[in-house]
Amino acid sequence: MTEVHKETNDRIRDERDRLRAIFENLTDGVFITDRNFRIEFMNQDLRFQFGDGVGNRCHEFFGLSSSNCLQCHEGMGVFGPPHRLEWTSLITRSTYDMLVSPLSNPDGSTSRLHILRDVTEQKKLEAQLLEYSQNLEEKVAQQADSLIRQEHLALLGEIASGLAHEIRTPLGALLTGIKLLEKDSEEGSEKELVLSLLKKETLRLKEKLSEFLAYARPGKPNLAPGLVAELLHETVAQLQQDPELVKDVKIVYEPAAEETPCYFDRAKMKEVLLNLAINSLQALNGKGTLRLVSFQSQERQWIQLTDNGPGIAPDDLDQIFKPFFTRKQEGTGLGLAIAQGIVEDHGGQIRASSVPGRETTFTVSWPMSGKA
Repeated sequence: MTEVHKETNDRIRDERDRLRAIFENLTDGVFITDRNFRIEFMNQDLRFQFGDGVGNRCHEFFGLSSSNCLQCHEGMGVFGPPHRLEWTSLITRSTYDMLVSPLSNPDGSTSRLHILRDVTEQKKLEAQLLEYSQNLEEKVAQQADSLIRQEHLALLGEIASGLAHEIRTPLGALLTGIKLLEKDSEEGSEKELVLSLLKKETLRLKEKLSEFLAYARPGKPNLAPGLVAELLHETVAQLQQDPELVKDVKIVYEPAAEETPCYFDRAKMKEVLLNLAINSLQALNGKGTLRLVSFQSQERQWIQLTDNGPGIAPDDLDQIFKPFFTRKQEGTGLGLAIAQGIVEDHGGQIRASSVPGRETTFTVSWPMSGKA
């Protein structure tokens, strides 16, 4: 019986030595601890990363607390089950996938085998893949919204074609008739006041119809090289021709110090800036500052319009570019939707941010090459 026991122990010892030889040459880190958490063995890969820790307590050598060792061994008996943990070393700054398994000794005691695989690069790739996946989902959602919007625009375009004929023609006739009647009216008479009111409301109706047609049947931008500094100058000059709108508002524009010509449709982009600027001036209500800034970065042209007005309520911020959304009594809610369509036709983006009671900023950007 003693001879059999001796042979068994020798066999276990031989197997253990063979395992140690295998562990020594593994490219993964391997170490063995006894029941008191002292390191009995470390292979060369682990010694290369951390130094020789044989004889030290596991948690002390690796810069951990004793609770980490208890967590590794918790609930593990002679036959398992193995534990799998993820651990980031404060020494190497690497992340490891660690497998802990029981290891029987010839004397009947149980040690713990730890195999560490460096998964730092894998974790980085997983994080990059997650970020890429999220960006892809966002782009797919944007494309889906764009397709839905295009379908809606196509339908609106058909409706608009009918409206252009059915409404514009009578409006033109009304305006012509009003002009003829104005010739026979006496200045300051009740008839002249009524005609003036009719003319004003008819022109307003014509303007609203034109706005709707511009949204429903947008034309493709005619891209040509130009300087945004000149565009800003023209926009500000046109705004300042309306003293009733500007009043005491200070308008400041800051073109890029060194500007390279970029591609854009001058008339359409001017329409965008005027739309945004008029909204800001109306919000300022005659007092405050409107600042227009342009710069170029990352092969894109950027324009920011900032006013120190009352700001936009957080609940409204996600709605303002939706067609027909407006807080104005006489607004159609199409101005910002038209501006967004023009910028997107340039392959660009328009974004709004606001701090209620402090400021509102609209940021417009598009590729300088004119290609999305």
